Amino acid sequence: MPECYVMSIKKEYGLNLLHRRAFWEYRRRKSLIRRGDKILLYATAPHKELIGEFIVGDVIIGNSHDVWERTKQEVCYSIEEVVPYLESGNFPIAFRVTSPRIYSNPLPLDKIPFFKPPMSYCRAPEQLLSILS
Repeated sequence: MPECYVMSIKKEYGLNLLHRRAFWEYRRRKSLIRRGDKILLYATAPHKELIGEFIVGDVIIGNSHDVWERTKQEVCYSIEEVVPYLESGNFPIAFRVTSPRIYSNPLPLDKIPFFKPPMSYCRAPEQLLSILS
């Protein structure tokens, strides 16, 4: 059964995913996220808002250069941006973005006082999912 997670991201990177300028989201630590899961994108400060969502397609795991080589044709980033970021963690991983949906009205953090944004990602609370549906 697919899960739903909230992932913290700089707004510019989130918009690259949602506007299909990049089809891969890179992370540097091991994750519970799997193919078919839904990801809600939380734009970090200064924006502090949920900006959109996507469904996870393929998941690529490997060393930083392998992950880069397998994804580089479908991102708007350079090797100098991606590889050092992946190398700064202990488990390079990339999630294929499918069915991206940008929210026409982003949901600001002050409208969801029960929600504490994650450093990286967390399972989406049921109360948040009911607001978004």
